[in-house]
Parts: sequence; C-alpha cells; structure tokens
Amino acid sequence: MDLTIIKLIHLLGFAGCLVASFLKNRILRAQSVEGRVLGQLVALDKISRVSALLIFATGFAMVAWLAKPTDLYLGSVSFWIKICLFVTASAAVLTTKPLIREAAKIGQLKPTARIRALLVFDFVAILVVAGLGRWVATTLT
Repeated sequence: MDLTIIKLIHLLGFAGCLVASFLKNRILRAQSVEGRVLGQLVALDKISRVSALLIFATGFAMVAWLAKPTDLYLGSVSFWIKICLFVTASAAVLTTKPLIREAAKIGQLKPTARIRALLVFDFVAILVVAGLGRWVATTLT
C-alpha cells in the first residue's frame, strides 16, 4: 500500500480518537448517563478502540519499513515520549472499558471523578501525541 494511504489512515485514526474522546468527555459531564446517551457512549468507546488500533498498526508500519529509516525513529527522544504517552493513554482508557460495559448491561452510568479524569487525560494525551507525531515526522532526517 502506498505510504500516502497509510499516512491518511493514520491521521483518520487520530481524528477518530480525538472526536470520540471529546464527545465521551462531554457525555460524562452529566451526573448520570442512561438510555440513548449511554448507547452513544458505548458506540464512541468502540470508535476510539478501532481508531487506536488504526493508529498503532499504521504507526508500526511506518516506523518498521514504510517511512524514514527505523533507526531515526528509535534514536529520537521525542518519538519515545510519543510512544510512552500513547501507551499510557491507551492503558488509562482500557481501565474505563469494564465500567462502560457494566453500565451498558445495567442501563446506567454514574460517572466518577476517576473515569472523568482518565478520559480528560486521554483527550489531552491524544492532542500531545498528534503534535509530537507531526514534529517527529517533519524534523527527523
């Protein structure tokens, strides 16, 4: 597949994560989430999962063999900060998935400060990771 298509899919993954994370954060401002809005939260959670997988798969492909030489990435501190932040944000979101799944079963979610904080961190982390990714892509030579 052409590198341009891989980069486009990578960017679409980021767009999906950003939009899903932003909307999840808006939904979780409520004291209680139920009914149709809870269904939207579950759908957004699935979108963020697929989007993160797209980011990971296309990013790996670019680092491994499609973009610049792998050694340029591996030798960049910014690249490693980006990877660590992506993994940390992904892990934070993974801890919210059982809560959302359980809420879907019972039909109601009462958002806690913890789940709100994790998803705000996720949104900010995605923005930083995207910025670092852009910086790494344009400055490594």
